[in-house]
Amino acid sequence: MMNKNLTQRQQEVFDFIQQYIEVNGYPPTLAEISEKLSIQPNAARTHLLLMQRKNVLRYVPNISRGIELLKQKRHGIPIYGTAPAGHPFLSQENVVENFEVRNYISASTDVFGVYVRGDSMKDAMLVSEDLVFVDPKKTPRNGEIVVALVEGEPTIKRYYKEANAIVLKPENKKYQPIIIQKSDDGFRILGVVIGVIRSLDKKKIDTLVEEHKAYGKASVN
Repeated sequence: MMNKNLTQRQQEVFDFIQQYIEVNGYPPTLAEISEKLSIQPNAARTHLLLMQRKNVLRYVPNISRGIELLKQKRHGIPIYGTAPAGHPFLSQENVVENFEVRNYISASTDVFGVYVRGDSMKDAMLVSEDLVFVDPKKTPRNGEIVVALVEGEPTIKRYYKEANAIVLKPENKKYQPIIIQKSDDGFRILGVVIGVIRSLDKKKIDTLVEEHKAYGKASVN
């Protein structure tokens, strides 16, 4: 994931160190970083020292593999996009942005966001580009709106549990309900929708911000 406090080159250094540790179980040497990124050892050392100042890692120059990545404080709620090939939907590779919303909703630390695509939930006032917030720890009750995976594809529907099946009901008469048999291994509830930010609200906020920058008259609370 991108760290806005790092330069592009520092992000490349960070990504390589992280990937190296995941594969090998220990950090790379300065020489390995230099070779991988085609930079001089002194330049690599400078990047590590600057990244240490930014509290991204701990670097001990006199030790061959003296690099330790520091745990980063989570900022905002992760927003997931369309899952890329080879990665599950709720994977780090699928985070498209982080949205700072914890001052506005009461949520567990596992809450995530998903953008609405399409019009299957328009009668529930959920339209394309709305941003919904999902609590994966909440058990869905009949009639609640959930985000689910059906054959690997995310969908937002109303949840109904019947005797032998689960029904995912759209809020648009153009679409048919999705019937999930209990034996279906390609189905998974990702969580219950607990909040929404309308696309029009976001556009309005963006407009106010731009007006504030241009004229100094608008304020956003």
